[in-house]
Amino acid sequence: MSEILRIERATLQLGERTLLHDFDLTLNVGEWVCISGESGCGKTSLLRAIMGFLPFQAGTVRIQGTELSAQTVEQLRKKVAYVPQELFLPAESVEEMFRIPFGLKANKGKNITSDKRQKVWQVLGLNEDLMQLKTTQLSGGQRQRILLSMAVLLEKPLLLLDEPTSALDAESVGRVADLLKEVATDARAILTVTHNHHLMDVCDKLITI
Repeated sequence: MSEILRIERATLQLGERTLLHDFDLTLNVGEWVCISGESGCGKTSLLRAIMGFLPFQAGTVRIQGTELSAQTVEQLRKKVAYVPQELFLPAESVEEMFRIPFGLKANKGKNITSDKRQKVWQVLGLNEDLMQLKTTQLSGGQRQRILLSMAVLLEKPLLLLDEPTSALDAESVGRVADLLKEVATDARAILTVTHNHHLMDVCDKLITI
């Protein structure tokens, strides 16, 4: 199997508190791994550290064979789609919000047709009429699924998701699970922080920290 993400003997601290020590993780193409654990144990911090927003105090992180460092962090972020738990929508309308990530230099050349978007939205149970709404008119669940769809459509090798179903009902959780299983088989890998038992049950591997 081809490795997407490898973390070796990583130590992660916040202030004086050690969240992770000698932490190892390998994520291969086609794999969907969920991480669970008590609140405050370091799950979100781990995702942020993989993105280079927080420093590891020891250990190494490699994405597709390239080690994370101050010199490579910008290059590696281009390989990752990250959906944080805090859902910030930096646009007035849904249509405008949807254009933002695809207009960034790092995503230059991405050809996101309306057909591609509609296929993902159909799986997630999103109505096409949502494109005409203001972001303030969206429910929490709609916002969550739209941001997830944007991350999926970026077609990055690695997808990092922090509690992607926290605002969703059981039916929508099932839809998200169906989409993620499909995405993982598309030459990509997914790392998901979650408390949701359905996602834990259907992912390829569950890690508790």
